[in-house]
Amino acid sequence: MLPHRGCLAVLLALLITLPVRADESEKGEVKDFEGIDDFGEFDLEDLVDVVFTAAKHEQDIADSPSAITVITREQIDNTHCTDVACLLRMVPEVDVIRVKPMWSAVGARAFTDFFENRALVLIDGREINDELFGLVYWQALPVHLDQIERIEIIRGPGSSLYGANAHSMVVSIFTRKIGENTAEAFFGSGEHNRNSIHLGMGQRFGDWSLSLSAGLENADHWQLRGLQQREVRRLRLNLSNESGLGITTFRAGLASVDGAIYYVLGPVDLQDATFADLAVSHETDFIRGQLTFSLMKAALPITPGEDRSTITFENLTLGYIPALIPFTNTNLDAEVQTTFRPFEGNLLIAGGNYRWIRAQSGETDPGKMNQHRVGVFLHDEQRLFKQLIITGGIRFDYNNITPFTVSPRVAGVWRFAEDQRLRLAFGMAFRKPSFMNSMVHIKNIYPETAFPEFEDFFREAIGNQDLENESITTVEAGYHGRFLDSRLTLEASAFYNRYRDTINFYIDMVTNSMGVLDLTRSVARYENKGREVDSLGGSFSAAWRIKRILLVGLNVTYRYSFYISDPIGFLEEGAGNEGDRVSWEPALMGNLFFHYLSESGLRLGMSLHADSARDGFISTGGAFDRRIVVPEPARFFLSGFAAWRFGAGPGYIELGLRAFNFLQMPFRDLPGELYAKEGELGGEVLGRLIFLFVRGAV
Repeated sequence: MLPHRGCLAVLLALLITLPVRADESEKGEVKDFEGIDDFGEFDLEDLVDVVFTAAKHEQDIADSPSAITVITREQIDNTHCTDVACLLRMVPEVDVIRVKPMWSAVGARAFTDFFENRALVLIDGREINDELFGLVYWQALPVHLDQIERIEIIRGPGSSLYGANAHSMVVSIFTRKIGENTAEAFFGSGEHNRNSIHLGMGQRFGDWSLSLSAGLENADHWQLRGLQQREVRRLRLNLSNESGLGITTFRAGLASVDGAIYYVLGPVDLQDATFADLAVSHETDFIRGQLTFSLMKAALPITPGEDRSTITFENLTLGYIPALIPFTNTNLDAEVQTTFRPFEGNLLIAGGNYRWIRAQSGETDPGKMNQHRVGVFLHDEQRLFKQLIITGGIRFDYNNITPFTVSPRVAGVWRFAEDQRLRLAFGMAFRKPSFMNSMVHIKNIYPETAFPEFEDFFREAIGNQDLENESITTVEAGYHGRFLDSRLTLEASAFYNRYRDTINFYIDMVTNSMGVLDLTRSVARYENKGREVDSLGGSFSAAWRIKRILLVGLNVTYRYSFYISDPIGFLEEGAGNEGDRVSWEPALMGNLFFHYLSESGLRLGMSLHADSARDGFISTGGAFDRRIVVPEPARFFLSGFAAWRFGAGPGYIELGLRAFNFLQMPFRDLPGELYAKEGELGGEVLGRLIFLFVRGAV
């Protein structure tokens, strides 16, 4: 039975909890890591200062060879956010571009745009990036926010362990175990017809545990009332067995998704999309293995309600392509890793994976496309004199569309004083071209009479089989310190990135001496050119848990990116020349927050997010038209959280309010663009969102 603690107090305050570590366990104990000198085993659920993702084994976060941030369950429970992308906006060095209710782009450190595809996302170790576009559907993740135990974010290259697509960032999401013989529920509703429902139950049968969950989320356009742009329906099942032979887990998920996303030719509706996944994993002290299968099936209506979609250039109709493009994408992935301790102070991890990827569509040429990825890695750590950890790693990757790739990493972590460490690291990473980048060509093309060559032109457009991998080379340094009995945490990082072979949608529409468009010499496809950039920057973070129930903190990020060659392509029209700063990213970003928590009773907090001025780009007309520069001013907004919890432990009820940008400071993550038929492309003013919820467990 739930204990009754009186009536609900008036909810006055607002909140967020910034993703920085709270340096105590859930029981309020300060953990002592100084006695650990031989890579001890930790429990990720008990220690918030222990991470797994940076080295594929549990370690003190201060010993991590990568810059890494943890978002804990406490922070997920007590936030103004209703999705993962919103949480990531509060992480230092991370950019979030909210384009539409269904579409967010997330990147780290530099070079993030609205079609961002340089972050690798894992859920319980399973890669969820869409291989067709190379993207992450942040607003259609297969798990609800209430199902997440913790999120670990590597800021920087991760290919030495994770291979393709771990280019600039790795986001690893660990789902939460529902308690034994427990039922839980979350119901929320707010402005812009934002609704969220999550139901879950857990049951134990001897060595077996079962959890089942279901949920629904939807949202309307931020400005147009009644225009639904996001709907996600989820069903998940986990079955786990713990025995003397290890832990074996079966996972299955099914999601149905509708909403507006991006495509190379503009905004489209992801219509009747189905996401399905099956996974089986086994884990012992010596070996971890996982076999997964995933499927995505959807239709892209480029021009809803019509038979054909019109392609224009400077108000000229060039021809028509299919208005509806259905496709199916399937992945089969097998991976394994094993851990050794060859001698005292040494840890060696070896592993690899194979992935088969298939995409097919009746409106593309070829109609069936296959890719194969194989990778093996070796990761070694050596602890010297208890003060120094040297990490070396290398991974070899092969896929059948780009050359053999080597991704090395070297890092050193020096404990120069009690509870203080310095980190110096070097690493290389890459992103493999997606099917859209390399292989997709649309067929069933109908040219306008004045442009008969449009059919041949468009058959060669979009995909380019001669693409190389995108690459990044990074040198970085970091500091991590704990003070005041580990109640105060200070972190700093500095990085220098070299972005090379960046894939850009390159458009060169050529006219003859009479000013008439010549499609025989024009190009519109992905190329490894146009964005050769170097970037330097860093961040500083502080979190102070003044009392068990009160936490305050801040982080600040600065970066300066500049072109090392003249920018080419429609995104860089008027953006500058060789040596000029990349003006479409803010140089400064920052977050300031506090939150007050009690195990039962009042829970509240507030956060401020700000970033400096930058340039945006707006199209002058059709999909093949160049863009012009639009200045975007500096911005800031306040968000908050307040709730009252009745009861504690597994049995409780909580009533609360989440408020995003509650002062209604108008801002855009992306400048607005208008097309004659497709309507608005991004540019939505992200106004206020007031969201009320109730959740509980028995």
